[in-house]
Formats: sequence, C-alpha cells, structure tokens
Amino acid sequence: MVNGWDVAAAVGTVASAAAAAVATGLVAWQARLARRANASAHAVVIDSAKARLDAEAPDLDVRALAPAWPPLSDAQDSASLPTRGTVWSFPGDERKTLVCTLAVELTNRGTRDVEVTIHGDVRPVNELADPAWQPGRPIEDFLMPGREPYRFHLQGTLTLRQWADNQDAQGQGRPLPHRIAGAVIATDRRDEGITDRWELVMTGCPIERVPGAADQWRLTTDSAVPQWKILTVEPVARERTYWISRRRGLEYPSVEDMLN
Repeated sequence: MVNGWDVAAAVGTVASAAAAAVATGLVAWQARLARRANASAHAVVIDSAKARLDAEAPDLDVRALAPAWPPLSDAQDSASLPTRGTVWSFPGDERKTLVCTLAVELTNRGTRDVEVTIHGDVRPVNELADPAWQPGRPIEDFLMPGREPYRFHLQGTLTLRQWADNQDAQGQGRPLPHRIAGAVIATDRRDEGITDRWELVMTGCPIERVPGAADQWRLTTDSAVPQWKILTVEPVARERTYWISRRRGLEYPSVEDMLN
C-alpha cells in the first residue's frame, strides 16, 4: 500500500526540482540577454570605428583587363607565339610550355599615398624600371601617389600536360586543377588602420585535342566567343582588414562574430 506522505514528499521533490530548473533557466536567459545587450553596445562602437577607418582609408582600384591571346611559348620572348596551325604530340611535347598573361591596372583614386605589395605569379610591365625584381619574387612595397596608375602582369607558365589536364577536367565537369594566381595588398601604414587585399586568379583551357587524332593538341578554337575568353578571370573583390593595432596584430572583430 502506497503511503500518502510518501507520495506528497515525492511530488514536493519533483516540484522543487522543476522550480529550481525554471529559476536556473531564467538566470541563464537573463545572463544571455545581458551579454547580447553588451555585445550590441560594443558592435555600435566597432561599426563607428570601422566607418571612421573607411573614411580615412586609401582609395585603390584594382582592375583586371583582358587576357592576352594567343599565349606565349616563352615568357622571355614576346614574339614566341604559336599559331593556329601548331600541333603538339603527346607524350613527346608534354613538357613544352605555354605562358598566359593578364594585364592588371591599379589606380590610386584618392590623394593619399598607398603602400602596395604585389605577389604570386606576377611581373612588372617594364622590368628595366624595377631592377630589384626577379622572376618568382613579389613586386614589393612601393608607394603609389594620389591619382597615379600602375600596371603589371599576372603571368604564369604551365606545361602542355597541365593545360591538357585542365581541358580534360572541363570535359568531365570538374574544377580546373591548374591556375595562375596572385594578390595585391595595400595598406595605409597606420597602426590603427586598414589592409586591403585583392585575389587575382586566371585559368582556362588554351589547348584542345585535335579531332580525329591520337593524343595531338592545338590551340583552342571557339567561334562562339572571343578567343581571349578561352582564358577565364575570376571576379576581383576587395577583402578589408581593420586593425585596432597593426603593430600588436589586433584586429577589430566582425559585428556578426560579436552577436553570435
């Protein structure tokens, strides 16, 4: 036989536990509200600081122009242009190369000097004017005065085998494995300031199989598009970093991170 006092005691214990759980939940909920309110207040301050840095930041425009066509056979010889009648036979010609080039133009649209570094698969348009540059090295730390343009080349050398891999990947609906890439980095050089970065990527399939031939290749021909569109350039978008202190490596957090 169940004792009524035991039932009452059990009900009381359950009720107490439920009340304690509700109280704990309320405390936690209030704490979350307080943290979110605090984060929202900090987010307003951070937004204000970023808006100030935006207003004071250099105004650099990075524009990718049309890729050169046809590609070169030799980066050091601007006359080494294969013709539409050129045919390469694999495996004998697999290690021969094609050099693809994309002109990139920078313009300082503001009045402040901008410190710029360019690295990756890049080379100056006029190497004689930049005697410190060597192939494979970045174009380092030069100042762009206000309203001044600067042009350089995103340029990469890949073997015919690598370009053929791109063509095969495209035919199979896979991402192209080989690409030419670089980056432009600009800074205002201030401790509390900004760093802007633009990624540059060019890829494509400049060669294709010769129809009806066993493992022979030629320059890609496509009457449906301009030939330079055989090489594709990804859209150039700016990524901006806001520094609380560049010297100490402290960045302003994003508002989204603070509120999540």
